[in-house]
Amino acid sequence: MVPEKQRTTFLIALSCIVSFAMGLAACGHGDELPDAADGGTPPPVGTSRLLFFDDFEYDVARSATDAELQFRAHGWTDVKAINSYFGRGNGYLYTRFDPVRNSRVLVMESYPSTAYSPPNFPHRQTDYWVKYGAEDAPLTTVPANVWFQFWTYATPESRFASSKFIYPCRGPYPCTTERFAWLFGWHNVTGPESNPTMAPVGGWFWSFRAPLANNRAEPEWNRDKLYQNLNPTPLLAGRWYQVRIHVDTSGAQGAYELWVRERGVSTWTKVSEWIGGMTPNFEWPIPRAERVGNCVVAMPTTVNEEDSVVYLDDFAMATGEAALPASP
Repeated sequence: MVPEKQRTTFLIALSCIVSFAMGLAACGHGDELPDAADGGTPPPVGTSRLLFFDDFEYDVARSATDAELQFRAHGWTDVKAINSYFGRGNGYLYTRFDPVRNSRVLVMESYPSTAYSPPNFPHRQTDYWVKYGAEDAPLTTVPANVWFQFWTYATPESRFASSKFIYPCRGPYPCTTERFAWLFGWHNVTGPESNPTMAPVGGWFWSFRAPLANNRAEPEWNRDKLYQNLNPTPLLAGRWYQVRIHVDTSGAQGAYELWVRERGVSTWTKVSEWIGGMTPNFEWPIPRAERVGNCVVAMPTTVNEEDSVVYLDDFAMATGEAALPASP
């Protein structure tokens, strides 16, 4: 019997080959960058494309000094980590075998506790990442209407504060406010400012920030921060979860949706839904000039205050939900 993950990887590779042969686009670890969906509408059924996929079935050592070589060979653009040519960043990026997944996974080892905090700066934080795309890549590299999917796990000793995780940008890092449309992260609290929900020790929630988002139910200073408004259930350390994200900034109003399911559960739970002009008290107006994608995405970038070890597996980016890989 072929292991499930190997079958999934084979089917994804076959899909990429067929798409390329039909002249649609290269995907997975190819060099070509496809066009984004236009006009704020999803791609027609049957035309969704898998843009990038990595199952991390390759060896990158924690003790390496050139981790970027293997990641680049598998489609990533660059790596900044203690075990890459940068030699710094207060974090490690490597792969290891996970017996539960029965496969290799990416390990993101974050040590903000070891970071230098300048005077008058409120946080100790990491500055490390694996990056897809580049400062001079097309703005279609990460489409305006984009889907992400991945498996993730946090070790029991991990702790969480407010941190970035998936951080796209329309220019160089650090990404200034006018150059980023949104960022996806984790937090140890969710919910409205007036009635927050705290995660248990080692637990976390998914968070989202968009500078143009306007949640009118919140104080003005907090209106661009979007929480798990449908289901405030935290993710718990020591468990595998699959996560599916949809972000659309290609139309007049932006949209953000998030689904989660724990390993062994067949159904998805939608935990966040923020659709501009439809979600009560919420607008996310997108100026016409900003209805574009991003040229680069990096993760995890800045992890604040608390140390953590987070695993990632089967990371996918696509133009539509239908193109995301099926996974048990």
